[in-house]
Amino acid sequence: MTAPDRTYDPIRFQRGTRGFAAFVTFLAGAVVLGASLFVIPTVGLDPIATRWAVILGTAAGIAHLVAVVGLIRGRRWAAETVAYLSAAGIAVAGIGLLFSAVGLPVLGAERTTSVGFFIWMIGTWTVATRFAMKPFTFVPHAHRIAAVSPVAQPVASDDARPMTGLRKRRPIWAAPRPAVGQAPAVLHPMAALTA
Repeated sequence: MTAPDRTYDPIRFQRGTRGFAAFVTFLAGAVVLGASLFVIPTVGLDPIATRWAVILGTAAGIAHLVAVVGLIRGRRWAAETVAYLSAAGIAVAGIGLLFSAVGLPVLGAERTTSVGFFIWMIGTWTVATRFAMKPFTFVPHAHRIAAVSPVAQPVASDDARPMTGLRKRRPIWAAPRPAVGQAPAVLHPMAALTA
């Protein structure tokens, strides 16, 4: 029997981030599907424009749901899909927000309702993109340490071995070695003070 592979996977490690991104993306996709299937046909647009809006909205809603599955499974393409869907959705919501702000009836709702709806959708897509991209933009641990810590310089010692390779560098979290002939530092507990 073999033991399971427990190597560190930074994408799988970001479960909460991917899960929240999947939840918010699901909300946005459900709203897009609902608006395209139930609201747009009742607005009273031109039949050809209504048909195209329903087709494109349904395709975008299904793409949101596919991205949700990809986020849950930790696929890199899912984050990119959420980013593209968010960019397109923010553009459409921005146009709808401008139309609502100037008083044109959008989606058959009142002016304040339409403005609030489009602001909420823009915020939802922004949050979904931010949390969908976070697991895939990590800095590997070794690169983070190399970027933060200066490179250790070799120290002259009476060791006759050549100072080559990574052996001459010590990680920043390692305890310093005592000098030759010096005893290592030992911490002893302090006795309780009595008066």
